[in-house]
Amino acid sequence: MKLSSSPSSRLSKPSFAESVRAWVQKIPPGRVASYGDIAALAGSPRAARGVGAVLNGLAPGSDVPWWRVVNRSGRLTIPAELGLRTLQRTLLEREGVSFRPNGEIELERHHWAGPAGRRELDVDGVAS
Repeated sequence: MKLSSSPSSRLSKPSFAESVRAWVQKIPPGRVASYGDIAALAGSPRAARGVGAVLNGLAPGSDVPWWRVVNRSGRLTIPAELGLRTLQRTLLEREGVSFRPNGEIELERHHWAGPAGRRELDVDGVAS
């Protein structure tokens, strides 16, 4: 018996990993997003660690700008022992991202929260 495929079964929702890669590619040069920002944009707001896993699994030479994803405090949390943290900082500085003396990115200048400038609202509906 042959099963027919309906149009909706042929159009599948992108996987979490595909969504993560697509959102990271949208971060403009000179801007950064947090792992949590990308997780939320990809539809899984509590999956920040999953974003890190997807980025860690990128193939060498990938065109996904992984260096634009940082932790929510603006710190670089990629393992330092392989020289990747230094590489990440260098790539961000080349794009004009500025750092404070303590090593944090100036998020008020460089944070990107999505295409519409998504901001989280507090309980009163005020942007934070």
